[in-house]
Amino acid sequence: MQHRAPYQKRLSRPIPVSPRVVEERRDFIMLALLLTALMLTLVACNSGNTTGTPANSTPLSQSTQVLKFPNVGTEDVATLDPAQGPDENSAQAISMLYSGLVRMDANLQVIPDQATWQLSDDRKTYTFKLNPDVQFSDGSPVTVQSYIYSWTRALLPSTASPIASTFEGPIVGSEEVAQGKTKVLSGLKAIDDHTLRVTLKVPAPYFLSMLTNPLFAPLNQQVVEKYGEKSWAQKALGEGIGTGPFIVHEWQHNVKMDLEPNKYYYGKKTHLSRVEMFFVNDVSTAFKAYRAGQYSFIWKISPQDQITAHGIQGFRSQSRLQTDMLFFDNTQPPFDRLEVRQAFAYALDKEKLTTNVLKNAALPADTIIPPGMPGYQPDYKGLAYDPAKAKALFQSVYPDVHQVPPITFSYPNAQVSPLEAQALQNMWQTTLGVQVKLRSVEVTAYNDETAKKLIQFGFTQWSADFPDPYNWLYVNLLSTADNNNGQWKNAEFDQTVQEAETRTGSERIALYNKAEQIAITDVGWLPLDHLSLAAVIPPWLHGVTLNANGLYFGDWSDVSISQH
Repeated sequence: MQHRAPYQKRLSRPIPVSPRVVEERRDFIMLALLLTALMLTLVACNSGNTTGTPANSTPLSQSTQVLKFPNVGTEDVATLDPAQGPDENSAQAISMLYSGLVRMDANLQVIPDQATWQLSDDRKTYTFKLNPDVQFSDGSPVTVQSYIYSWTRALLPSTASPIASTFEGPIVGSEEVAQGKTKVLSGLKAIDDHTLRVTLKVPAPYFLSMLTNPLFAPLNQQVVEKYGEKSWAQKALGEGIGTGPFIVHEWQHNVKMDLEPNKYYYGKKTHLSRVEMFFVNDVSTAFKAYRAGQYSFIWKISPQDQITAHGIQGFRSQSRLQTDMLFFDNTQPPFDRLEVRQAFAYALDKEKLTTNVLKNAALPADTIIPPGMPGYQPDYKGLAYDPAKAKALFQSVYPDVHQVPPITFSYPNAQVSPLEAQALQNMWQTTLGVQVKLRSVEVTAYNDETAKKLIQFGFTQWSADFPDPYNWLYVNLLSTADNNNGQWKNAEFDQTVQEAETRTGSERIALYNKAEQIAITDVGWLPLDHLSLAAVIPPWLHGVTLNANGLYFGDWSDVSISQH
């Protein structure tokens, strides 16, 4: 905007003016200029479009570029080691610190990150050309050996990764490393410092998608060895542990984590000067804190709070590639009996649960694989609500309810509300006549218990790492899978998913459909609902959105805060 100088009338002759008047006039003019400048600043601040990205021609004020990020549903980040199978909350921090060969865009399509690739005609060999400019966040170079070290380390028994043997399973030689027979992962070969060849046992159409998991990100070997295998991820603050757009500046456990831009990041730089990640376990507390102005945005809004959130500017909801499910310890009574597991399934009125308790923020789940995933079976109804069948099955094993061993339903308090837990408890009590004790556990402690197979009867919330049925069924329910928290075993299921991995196209999907029906009928997992993710992202926060995997920040280069 141009500012026109005030009109001045020319007088025919000068008029004498005293020095005092001159001084007062000068002060008046200076005040007027200051007020005009202030008005122009206010106009400029309010005339911009607050729903789009700020114009590149207007530099963003670094003092305003502090993102107050509520990490909702946890008391702390459990781990910064990608090999340890981080939960969703820990993954929020990990995704900022690490990057890899490829990444997913907002539409869950695999795109190059640190490398481009070529695939052999037999679809079993990938050749990756690594960007030579990639560095760790301490400035040290990333080479193919960085990848070979990191992928091999994840498989070593001493690392005790709960996911590596499954995720790296398609790679030639992975089983031998995982069993401690060798420390050489034979399926990886360095052609030169920036060319990596990966050989698979069989064609794996999901392999590139799988590589977006931070397990496959390169780790800085020098940092790991400096601090030791058991403590490097806790101690290496401010050091070059990864190649992502941020580094950890400060970590106040159980309070917050401060992250700052990685000056050695090879990609487009973020506009943010700092991210303050606050740990807040209770979802309703987090929503109240957002409304009080403590956070830049809010996500994981509970179904009850969504009634209020709908009226707030920036509210949005996104269906996710996610299923909430129950699991049972199949090795101990009473859940070692199929009839009991099926009885608990038939006793659930999922329609009532999603309508009355979850306030239609979720869909009843008949299947393990959610809508939108390859292999989803929309017409399969699974074990539908049937209280008469539930009672008959239960009494066939326990005609005297007093003979039922004590049952405790444990659940993560950030994912299951007391209202939902009580609703489930009432359904089992009403239909089966059985008392189920409720046990609420903080999510990090809960995940530790499930990994150690300490849960008798529990809840799991699985979101797709990549859009393929392998990531749901093979990774979680194969009898040897580390994620098989209920220690469920079914020989026909194992044979079916293993056969599926030797096939392609529709034949492969058909085998996974069969395997899913086996798992549901045998109650390896009991699907409960497909929950949507709700958030409020105000219009002055740019570059943050939701997709089918949850919060999406891209490579963080578009994330910025405009005046508000």
